[in-house]
Amino acid sequence: MKNSLIIAAVLSSTALWAQDLPQLSPKTTFEQRIGLTDAKVTYNRPSARGRDIFSEIVPPGEHWRLGANTKTLLTLSSEVNFTSGALPAGTYSLSLFPNDGDWVLVISTNLEGSGIYEYNEKNDALRVSAPMEFGSMKTESLLLAWDNIQANSADLIVSWGDRMARFPMKVPTERLAKENIAKAMSDPKAEWTVFRNAARYARENKMPEAESWAKTAVKMKSDNWSTHYLLAQILEENGKKSEALKAAQNSLEAGLTDGKKMKKPFANEPDVQALISRLK
Repeated sequence: MKNSLIIAAVLSSTALWAQDLPQLSPKTTFEQRIGLTDAKVTYNRPSARGRDIFSEIVPPGEHWRLGANTKTLLTLSSEVNFTSGALPAGTYSLSLFPNDGDWVLVISTNLEGSGIYEYNEKNDALRVSAPMEFGSMKTESLLLAWDNIQANSADLIVSWGDRMARFPMKVPTERLAKENIAKAMSDPKAEWTVFRNAARYARENKMPEAESWAKTAVKMKSDNWSTHYLLAQILEENGKKSEALKAAQNSLEAGLTDGKKMKKPFANEPDVQALISRLK
C-alpha cells in the first residue's frame, strides 16, 4: 500500500512538471514549395522585450544559434545552390555569425544538442555570406522567411529588430520537371494530358521538345480543342505559319463540335478566331 502511494505521488509530480505551458520563444515551422523543391524551416522565435538585440541577446560577430531553446533546422527535398556552393537534399541546422558588415549563415550537418556549446566548424556543410541591411520596419520577434519566390529560386530572409540579410538560393526546377515528365511519359498507361501538360511547360520554358509533345497529344486526343490550340501557338513561335493555321482551324472545329454536343457556345472561340486571323 505504502509503495503504491509513493508511485502515485511520483507519477502525479511528473504529470505536473510535464504540463504544457506557453514559451517565451515559441516554436514555429513554415514550409514553402519553391519550383518543385520543398523547403521547411523549424525554429523558436525569441522576442526583444525591451532589450537591445545586438548587444544583450545576440553576440556581435560571434556564433549564434539563430533562434532560442534549440537548434534551427532546415529541410530540403532536393539539392539546392547558395551563392557559395551546392547543398544536397537533407536536414541541416542553421546558425549565424552576425558581423557588422556581412552576416554569415552556417549550414551544418550536426543536428544534436541545443546549438550553444557544441558548434564545430568541421561539421559545416556550407557557409553563406550576405550583406547586413537596415530595414525600414522593425521586427519584435526573430523572423525567418522565404521571399522573392520564383520558379527557380527564392531568398531566405533573416530579420530581427532593424537588421536583416537575404540569402539567395537556387533550386533545380527544370531538371526535376524533366525527370517528372520522363517518368510520366514512360508509363504505358500515360494519357494524352501528360503530353499536353508537358508541351505547355516546355513552351513556357522554351524547351525544344514542346512541338513533338504537343503533336503526340493531338494524335492521342484529336477532338480536344485546347491541344490543337496549344500546338498552333507552338508552331507559330517556331515559324511554321501554315502548319499553325491548320492547327488553329482544327482547334476551332473541335471547340464548335464540342459546344454543339453540350448545347453550349464555345467559350474560347474569340481566342481561337483571333489566332486564326493573325495567321492568315
